[in-house]
Amino acid sequence: RANGEVISSVDRYRIYNACGKFNLNESADLVRRSKFVISHDTGLMHIATALKKQVISVWGNTVPAFGMYPYYGNTFTESFAASQTKQPFEIAEVKGLYCRPCSKIGYQKCPLGHFKCMNNIDLERVTALVNERLNRKG
Repeated sequence: RANGEVISSVDRYRIYNACGKFNLNESADLVRRSKFVISHDTGLMHIATALKKQVISVWGNTVPAFGMYPYYGNTFTESFAASQTKQPFEIAEVKGLYCRPCSKIGYQKCPLGHFKCMNNIDLERVTALVNERLNRKG
């Protein structure tokens, strides 16, 4: 929740910190009303894709190659590609990190103590992806 406050303080008009404030149904409704969603590999990411929302998915000690990436179904992905130049989701991850993946389902703490899989996420790229979607029409 505290980290969400730091992030949302950048632009209180366009960023709302909902961390820990809603139950699952209420969270799904917020996703339904959103323009796009920034999420880790969590159930909320999967709810967003089920609702056909664009997703920026942030990955740490797990990897999309395990098959838990944002999945929209072939029909939606093909129609999205036909109407726009980009896919409906982006993956933000640290590629080539020797210790990654260290888990299929994630850990609360880094087993090696450095947490490079999250600390080295390219925040400028994530910011650019967010700005691109905020400025995108439709």
